[in-house]
Amino acid sequence: MLPSVMFENEAMTCGERRTGDGTRRFALVGVDLVQASPGDIEHVNVGGGELVVVDVTDPAAPTVLSRAPGTTSTHTVACVDDTRCRYAYSAGGRSTFSIFDLRDLENPVEVDSDRSTPGVQPFATPTGGHKWNFDAAGIGTHTGWNGASMWDVSKPRRPRVLTTTGKAGQGVDPDHEGWNDFILHNAFRPHAERFKPGRKPSLRRGNVLLVTEEDYEQTDCSLAGSFQTWWVKRLNGKPGRIVPLDKVELSDLGTFPLPRGAFCSSHWFDYRPGGLVAAGFYGGGTQVLDVSDPRRIRTHAHAVWGLSEVWDAMWAPVYDARGRRTDERTNLVYSIDLVRGLDVYAVDVPGDGRGAEPPTASTAGVSVSERAAANALPLGLVGAATAGALLLRRRRAQG
Repeated sequence: MLPSVMFENEAMTCGERRTGDGTRRFALVGVDLVQASPGDIEHVNVGGGELVVVDVTDPAAPTVLSRAPGTTSTHTVACVDDTRCRYAYSAGGRSTFSIFDLRDLENPVEVDSDRSTPGVQPFATPTGGHKWNFDAAGIGTHTGWNGASMWDVSKPRRPRVLTTTGKAGQGVDPDHEGWNDFILHNAFRPHAERFKPGRKPSLRRGNVLLVTEEDYEQTDCSLAGSFQTWWVKRLNGKPGRIVPLDKVELSDLGTFPLPRGAFCSSHWFDYRPGGLVAAGFYGGGTQVLDVSDPRRIRTHAHAVWGLSEVWDAMWAPVYDARGRRTDERTNLVYSIDLVRGLDVYAVDVPGDGRGAEPPTASTAGVSVSERAAANALPLGLVGAATAGALLLRRRRAQG
């Protein structure tokens, strides 16, 4: 255990590096506002903008390996390549972000975008920052205040903008009102390696971008924050080549009951191959959406409780015989609820012949996911919590 008091590390990244002695694993912790650790009392961060590298090669003995100051917000920090994490990008602010050079893990540094100017200069971004997601084609998507932008990061010290979500992503397109009332939160592009410009939108063609829009202080569930699909038409260096396809607010899904006077925005989500998305909607619970037709998002299943604050929902992965994680997913959803704790749901996935039943436990060593499956709830049941208290999360605006 490594005690640490901090606010806010919304999306800790796990990276790894192969060495002559094996695989070195580490966590990247972004200090957004304040951090203090009883094991490091000489270092107290008030003001944020710092990256902390924690060595977790021995999971029983995590240790702070190094720290690096940054010139932009580290609300989230993401490795460009998780399995060969040499560079990481910060969330950044409304117009800039930071790149951290992690080649020397003991001495990480922020990359200077302009050596001709004194000091360390961050990198400019057209969309502002909340989260970087890097897809199978090596393209980075930066979601934030002014929508989403997609970048060529093949040279991670010199990223290049490929296109943006244009006026709709900025929230100023009169033909697409409500597509960004606060921030585009995070994104994922299935089958990105299959992309070719100009083809009709299809998940299988790698030209559909899945996005959550967060507006967490809005309590009207018809406006609070939607799940969206976008058509990536071209990646030719010109802005506005990512165009809207469909979006659903919580009130559009027809799930009951809707929270009243509580947060009901979409937040973190996870994609399952085949077209199902598991998403957290704060007080709107865990929602499983069918995005197989990106022009028509539909509800598939849901779990809503009386007092709830679902932050994230994730599909449990499938591991091979050697214990290696694959790209496949089980029918289990882990739901992180800031009021209830961790809920595990079994989802009726079309075509798997299982129904809303958890995977059969192995006769060998039982994994964490299998232990959780023993207590899995069928997703689709709507319950009411008998106790709890609403946990209010407020996040400072990033300049």
